[in-house]
Amino acid sequence: MADHRFPGEGPLKATHWTVQIMPDGGGRIRTKRITRRLVRGLTAVAALIVLLLAGGLVVLGSNSVREAELARLRLENRHLTSNLTEVEAELAMIGATIDELSDQDQRFRLLAGLPHIDPDVLEAGVGGPMLGDPAREEFLDASPGLAGRTLAASYDVDRLLRRVDLLSASMDEALDSVALHEELFLARPSIRPVQSSEAWISSAFSRSRFHPVLLVNRPHPGIDISAAAGTPILVTGKGVVISAGNRSGYGKTVEIDHGHGYRTLYAHAGALSVKKGQWVDRGDVLGEVGKTGLATAPHLHYEVLVNDRQVNPGSYMIDDRVH
Repeated sequence: MADHRFPGEGPLKATHWTVQIMPDGGGRIRTKRITRRLVRGLTAVAALIVLLLAGGLVVLGSNSVREAELARLRLENRHLTSNLTEVEAELAMIGATIDELSDQDQRFRLLAGLPHIDPDVLEAGVGGPMLGDPAREEFLDASPGLAGRTLAASYDVDRLLRRVDLLSASMDEALDSVALHEELFLARPSIRPVQSSEAWISSAFSRSRFHPVLLVNRPHPGIDISAAAGTPILVTGKGVVISAGNRSGYGKTVEIDHGHGYRTLYAHAGALSVKKGQWVDRGDVLGEVGKTGLATAPHLHYEVLVNDRQVNPGSYMIDDRVH
């Protein structure tokens, strides 16, 4: 490139470059003229291409990371759902067990001379609005089904814990009452009079029942427990025998006065092993199951009277597993 400068001027900046291409072995020499503007343009284009390639690699990398994260989250979600299903099943089992304990507690309170707890109170529910929780709201928005089940399980856990606390307090109260009223507790009827594994309640307490022998409707003031002839009949509470012998319609019958307003009656026995005036304790054998009196098959007719009023004996059995 020619140098056109005036004296005293510094070096001029190149405005273009000339490139000569000479083939090996001789031949025509080719001359190419490259301007500064072209070089700058090519440099800018190259830089843009580099940036685009780098951005593409970042996007591809981000997509790969996102897919891996989504796969991990899906796997965790499946595990959480499976675990939650197991927790729900276990909570249902625990709830059923607490229901059984609650029923036993109600009977225990009766035997301890305490009033029943209202069923609504036994549920141990709570009320009031739920406080705002951003994490909970985000969970509900992202996965409504799983979030709803999770929150329901959490509520069930809290409710079951409250019910356990309530039952614990109730049982402590009943135990304190029993300790203070030991004599009353020993006297009150509280066990099954027939405890054979093959015994079962064949007729329940009823104000009106069709009599299988008389063929008419009449009250059934006790329960019938069917069992094999000769099965022992047990005294259900401490007391004194006030009658032992034959009674019209009832056959061989024993009646016990437990004091404190309680009496029990055991009818249709095949044989008796106690006599009038004898003191007996809970669990003593008073006779054997039979079918004397108006009976079609061997069974025990059992009654509980409180202040001369016939009540349902089922309420006075701590262990009522008679099938």
